[in-house]
Amino acid sequence: MALNATLNPRVAACRHSTSVGDAFEVMTELAAKGAQYDIVVIDPPSFAVTAADVKRGLASYARLTKLGVRLVSNGGVLVQASCTARITMDMLESAVVTAARGTGCRFEVFDCTEHALDHPVRFPEGAYLKAVYARVYRRK
Repeated sequence: MALNATLNPRVAACRHSTSVGDAFEVMTELAAKGAQYDIVVIDPPSFAVTAADVKRGLASYARLTKLGVRLVSNGGVLVQASCTARITMDMLESAVVTAARGTGCRFEVFDCTEHALDHPVRFPEGAYLKAVYARVYRRK
């Protein structure tokens, strides 16, 4: 991200920060400090390597979503990504929306994406990239 920011003048002109580490720990620390961001992108490693991991994986995405919502400023955007073939887009979106509703914020999904055309999927396990994009509004 830092290198990309220096290469793209529009991004370089924007105030931004990146955090690397255990997402659960980093986001908990940021929330405790009252940090707020216009855009929060959560892109963890695969949480469901086997079919037996799916339930726990969905719970992990839900936990990350709840933490992420706390960090999004009013009207900001949360992006929850997944690279888990065993979790479908419907499953991810449902977990994200259900978790976000539990935060007391209004949560409006405006897009869900999967593989781009230049990344064709030729077998079911190849359909692992997905993301949910939502706007977060704090209730008054």
